[in-house]
Amino acid sequence: MNNLSRRAFLKGSAVLGGGTLLSFNQIFGISRLLGQDVPDDDLQTILNIASTAELFATTHYLAAINGAADMGLGETQVNYLKAGFLAEQDHLELLVSLGAEPLFTEFYVPDGLFADKDLFAAITEVAETAFTGAYLAATRIFAGSPDTVAFAVTTAQIAAVEETHRVLVRQIGGLLPNNTSYAQYTLRNVSSAVPILLPFLDGSGEGFVGPVAHPTDDEIAAVRADMEMIGYDNPGVPFAAMTEMPM
Repeated sequence: MNNLSRRAFLKGSAVLGGGTLLSFNQIFGISRLLGQDVPDDDLQTILNIASTAELFATTHYLAAINGAADMGLGETQVNYLKAGFLAEQDHLELLVSLGAEPLFTEFYVPDGLFADKDLFAAITEVAETAFTGAYLAATRIFAGSPDTVAFAVTTAQIAAVEETHRVLVRQIGGLLPNNTSYAQYTLRNVSSAVPILLPFLDGSGEGFVGPVAHPTDDEIAAVRADMEMIGYDNPGVPFAAMTEMPM
């Protein structure tokens, strides 16, 4: 698969509109998701799409932090969001250091998303499930070659963290957090996550508003200043930083 441009990203993707919360099985059918006839994404495509998703995630979590009072969230729940924001920002910075270029820098959200706890929890679970699936897809691709095993370990590390975000946002929404035995492998390719994210990227979803600008350096620094206070004391080290990465 050739590197994915912003124009191709939009042109080649289905617009889900009000169907954002549908499962991939409902939208495409399982053969589209896991079929063996779909070529694997290349490295740059994976990096670019992943960095776009991470930039969206930082935007999403910062807006939720700012809207915490409107959603009636308590201090512990706000700390979950701050820690989630920091993890997504760390992922983004790693990807950019590896040559990623986000395809979008502004994002759209359902109207009233950050004033409705249940809607926020539902939408965020969909997004985090897609992120986990995308990183597991990247792990599958990278594990297929000795030259990219270091990438496979790194994307598995990130998938594990995205799954914790899904669990915590279910708790925020009053649902059983740990409701599955396995992280959901729903996507064969990272680019398969495009349709579910598209309404957030171009505002095509019914009732979506925006754009919501991504976090500024000052806003990132403000949340980082709370790291010790909220107990975010072990960001960890990506395997990509422990070994020489082939480029």
